[in-house]
Amino acid sequence: MQNLLKCFEYLKSYHIDMLDAIAVMMELFFLQSKQPERLEQILKLQKPKAYEALTQELRALIEPELLIEPSPKINPHKILKLLATAKLSHSTIEQFLHIITQKKTANKLYFYSTPYEINQLLVGILDMQVGESIYNPCYGMGSVFLSLAYIAESITLYGEELDPKLSLIARIVAKLSALESSQLYVNDILAHPIFTQDSGYKKFDKILCNPPLNAHLGTELLKDDERFSTAGSLIKTYPELVFLLHSLAHLGKKGVFIVRNQTLMKSSLEKRLRDKLCEDEMIEAIIELPKNIFPHQSHDFSLLVISHNNKQILHIDASSEHFYTKDGKYNRLINIQEILHLYHTKSQSPYSSLTPIISINPQDLRAHSYVKERATPAKSTAHTLRDLGIEIFRGQRTYGTQKDEAIEFFDIGIADFAPCGYTESFQTKKQRGNKDKINKYQVRSYDILLSLRGISPKLTILGKITHKSVVNAGIIVLRAPSKAIAQGLYCYLFSQQGEQALAHLYKTGADGTIHTQNLASLLIPSTYAHNAQATLQELNALRDQLQVIHSTIHSIKARPYDPANQ
Repeated sequence: MQNLLKCFEYLKSYHIDMLDAIAVMMELFFLQSKQPERLEQILKLQKPKAYEALTQELRALIEPELLIEPSPKINPHKILKLLATAKLSHSTIEQFLHIITQKKTANKLYFYSTPYEINQLLVGILDMQVGESIYNPCYGMGSVFLSLAYIAESITLYGEELDPKLSLIARIVAKLSALESSQLYVNDILAHPIFTQDSGYKKFDKILCNPPLNAHLGTELLKDDERFSTAGSLIKTYPELVFLLHSLAHLGKKGVFIVRNQTLMKSSLEKRLRDKLCEDEMIEAIIELPKNIFPHQSHDFSLLVISHNNKQILHIDASSEHFYTKDGKYNRLINIQEILHLYHTKSQSPYSSLTPIISINPQDLRAHSYVKERATPAKSTAHTLRDLGIEIFRGQRTYGTQKDEAIEFFDIGIADFAPCGYTESFQTKKQRGNKDKINKYQVRSYDILLSLRGISPKLTILGKITHKSVVNAGIIVLRAPSKAIAQGLYCYLFSQQGEQALAHLYKTGADGTIHTQNLASLLIPSTYAHNAQATLQELNALRDQLQVIHSTIHSIKARPYDPANQ
């Protein structure tokens, strides 16, 4: 990531408009993802020819109306060398955009994208399915498209954006996200709504909207517009409500909107809109976000989830310390999977409440006003790994330095993992290593081992450990407070449900790496330990059978092969 940021800072110094520098970065990412071998060839050319070859490649890949050419003053070798060291993924690019827009606030780009963790939450709520359409009425630079690309294939993307520079970047990001089926336009949604048809406004399965709060809208256009006429007076200082009402005209199944908490309470100007949303049973959930989570915003925010036929409203108060951590001057959302679990299961908990519409007060829809009124929170139906007392740590490299001493130990790698049941034998024995590290990080009986990265989870549970053993740096150790918890947890994670939950964490992590903080928040059902001992006995028996089969296959492969004797 550091080299990507260095590359951006270098390009910034040669482009007057910072958005041009971002566009060039996105173009380079696209070129690297499509033709990495060409970048290697260009690096071998002298500077003038290297720049010419680079621009030719970009022209061949990017449509003329999207292309911003790198400044001819740049040194192409410098930026290509920095890019060559980066392992690009959708998550890496999205985090790059997050850093330069949300964390490096001196760039003054924070209005043009959404924080990475909020994107993860928005997309998780939408629950995109294969073949669905999604609409964004103010897509900015399109950072959320990278999160969408993880969730479902063959989705169709629609959107409108007023700023042509942002639209240009977003269209390249859509290409990077492999969202080829996209219709993204530069357009004023108030003056000329573009997605219309004979029967009215085109409907989209899902809608996602983080409105531009710095926008100053001309409300004189709204008075005679059918999209806004039923909502009463709207004031221009709340542009999110204008975008919300516009989006309702396009709503098919579900929409999620970022709104300021002021719009959810008291003001008589918005009362008619709140009343209508409640009367029409369109509010599915309101999720209150932590304070100070958007740079240079003094407001408090919530997510408003809109769908049809909701007899109850789910409120989730994610403003408590359980859901954020300090990150420089601002806060960062954590425990996203727990929020999504509460949302998808509509669970009652210390952080959530499910209230019948008849008991809702439209004068105050904020989540904490409902969650705090629950006298005794319902018992949670799930635990996090943190709740279960699971210790989580990464493996370490414990040999190969000047601190090595004589010590016998096993170095455990993923190749040692048994296909199921206990892992009790290891292939690699070492005679020298760092004693302090080995003693500190040695594994114990019934530790659960998990691959640090990968497309699908790889895990095992250790049987009885009789020798000093450590795991390498590509493995995460889950250490339970008891054998029974360890056995139950392994059986759940081994199951299809547990495997899918882990796979989602890999998918949303940087470079396919599972984040230990997200892992600690992984929700485990209260029935996780049900029938664990019997399941493990069955898995161990299968493990033994597989070992016999593999041994037989190996002996067949090892037979002498002499065609003359056949």
